[in-house]
Formats: sequence, C-alpha cells, structure tokens
Amino acid sequence: MYVTPRSSPVRPAVLALAAAVLGGAVAATPAAAAPGPFAPTVLSVEQNDTPVDGWGGWLVWSRRDDAGRYGLVARSPEGTGVRLGVAPQDAPIDAGIGPGPDGRPLVVYTVCRQATTVVPTGCDVRRLDVTTGEDAPVPAASSPDVDERFPSVWGTRVAFSRPASPARPLRTGIAIADLDSPVAVAPSVFGTRTEKRGRRRVTSPEYGPQGLDLRGSVVAASWRTAGAGPERWRLLVRRGSGAPRTVVSATTNRRTLSRLGRPVLSAREVVAPRQRAGTTNRSELLRSTLSGSRMWTLGSGFSDAQSERYGSALSAVTRITEDRLVVVRRLASDGRWSCKHPLLPAARGCELLQLDAAAQPWRRVRR
Repeated sequence: MYVTPRSSPVRPAVLALAAAVLGGAVAATPAAAAPGPFAPTVLSVEQNDTPVDGWGGWLVWSRRDDAGRYGLVARSPEGTGVRLGVAPQDAPIDAGIGPGPDGRPLVVYTVCRQATTVVPTGCDVRRLDVTTGEDAPVPAASSPDVDERFPSVWGTRVAFSRPASPARPLRTGIAIADLDSPVAVAPSVFGTRTEKRGRRRVTSPEYGPQGLDLRGSVVAASWRTAGAGPERWRLLVRRGSGAPRTVVSATTNRRTLSRLGRPVLSAREVVAPRQRAGTTNRSELLRSTLSGSRMWTLGSGFSDAQSERYGSALSAVTRITEDRLVVVRRLASDGRWSCKHPLLPAARGCELLQLDAAAQPWRRVRR
C-alpha cells in the first residue's frame, strides 16, 4: 500500500486517481513498440528528458507538471504508476532506487534550492520509502555548506557526490556513508584530477562525478574533467577498497562533443549511454565487464543526421532486473530538459523503453 509522507493510508480511489493521472504514460500492460533495432516495450512517453533508475522491477524518474516544475513518479513491478510525495523542483530530480536496510525499495533523491543553474546549489540528499511514504533527510549527505548530488543506495549504504571543501565546489569526489550516520561524510573516492597540457600535468579546475551507481561494494561513475584542456569523460568502476579503474573515456575536441551518462551496474557488468555530436553524431549504449577487458555497444536506431538535426539520443539507462534494461530515448530536444524541437512541433517527447538485455544486437568492440 502506498501512503502519503504523513503516513496516512492512501484510499483506493486516490490510488486509482494517481494511475489515471499517469494515464497511458505508465501503463499496467504497456503495448509493444513497432519492431526496430531494440524491439522494445514502451513504458512511458514524457514531455521532458529525465534521469531514471530502477531496481527489483521498480522504476523512478522525473515528470514535469503543467506549471513547469518537476516531481518524481514511480512504476511498481506490477506496472502500477504513482506520484511520489516529494516537493516539486525547477529541474529534473537526481534520484536513485535500491534495496534499503530492510530489503524494501528505498528512493534517495536530491533537493536543491537553486536547481536551474549550470551547477545546482543548495543541494542535500533525502530518503523516501515507497511502501510507507516515510520521507527523511540523510544526515551524512546533508551538509549545509556544500552540495551533495547524484545519490545511489544499496542496503545500509548510500553513495553521492560531494565537494572536498566549501572553498572548492567544482572539485568533487564520491562519498560513501552509512544511511543512519549522524555526521557529514567527506569524499573518499576520486577519479583523475589532472590532465596533460603540453609536457606538464595540471589540476583541472573542474572535476567530479556527473552520475553514479552503487551495488554492494562496487561503485561506478561517469567522471568529468574540464578546464585544463579538452573536456574528458571517463567511466570509472571501483570494486571494494581498491583504486577506481577507467573502463572507457570520451574526449571533446574541436570537431566532436562527447559525453557519458549515468552508469548502471549489474553483478558482472556496467552499462552507460554515450553521446557524440559534431563530425561524428552517434548515440549508443556502452556495456563493459567491470574490469574493462570486454566491451560491447548498442546503437540508438537514429541516423547521424537525425542525431545532429533533432538532438535525438539515448540520454539515460537503468536496469530493473538482471535481464531487463530501461532506456530514455530522446526523440527531439530543445537543448535544455524538454523533449521538443522547433523543427518537430508534433514531437511527443522522450520514450522510456524496456529492453531484453540479452536479446539485443550488441556489437563487440573490445575482446
């Protein structure tokens, strides 16, 4: 049973209304999409681009309301959709879902006072039990003088990004803390912080994770460095207490803009979206073993011309079970968060597509 944040039971009529509000966007028995490179099932069509995360058959993502603000919606393993009782924000919300300390699904999400700036500010992490509606802060990730973002939860632990100090907000690492820790926790995991400039190595003015995932003792992150040379993205995997390993990198140069999206872990692999625009326009999923020794790619189904002209891309990916992926496929974009384009006035937005991971035509690129 779903309950409101005040822990009052949701009446059946209210739950039915929630499902009706979500309408065909979160269908209990979604219709299969037309055959294509993915052979996917359409779970939702959104007006806005959004992060998405999944676990145990659950999904959570952001939805824009009529006032232009964003809330969180969830889809249960049975296909029921419901709006989560979180305060609306001015931008899509960073949110992750995973098993909580008691094994039930737990959502961790970011609340930012200024969410529409290039780097959101005033950000702290909260936790929400989707089965009871209980909403509470995460003290270890709610320091008032720094910004904590990109939370991910697994069991009793939560991972999130956090600056090393208030004086250097653009130099950020990954902190891993106990959910019930009463004190702020400093970052302890860092990717590359320097880049080559000529014959020297210099510290990048900006570095840190732009999305991360936690599973057991493994953490993965899309790590960005900028300002010391070409903008570079790295897919990092850290197992146990060892040093992070760079699985793949993507570099922006004069001709091509490259970036990596938030990764998602399974027991043996990591998957992340990669986008390249410029002389090469390509959107695809990268799938790699945790060691990086083997790698595969999966195309979006868009041509280079479509990607360049309309901003079409795979913008997010998650895993709801070991064999089912969900991707956000952006049909068009105005360059911000909405999935619209002036050349495509009838474009409906972003699709959330469910894929059978093993059945996809993955192309081996590293053996």
